[in-house]
Amino acid sequence: MENGNGNVRDGLAGAVVESSDKLAGAASLLRLLEEKAEGGGAVSGQEISAIRCIVEACAEALDSAWRDE
Repeated sequence: MENGNGNVRDGLAGAVVESSDKLAGAASLLRLLEEKAEGGGAVSGQEISAIRCIVEACAEALDSAWRDE
């Protein structure tokens, strides 16, 4: 993962940065689903599953990076 200076981030620091970005995106998606539900719309299992997959991927990446440190 590039850190903006042309350098590649490795290990735990890279996993934290990448996971933080992904989790922020997942939070935004949850906010949209919350608004949808509050407006009377139905939230599908696929929508919730997509967010769960993001969270699980982040947890796996962080766990793997932590074990490798």
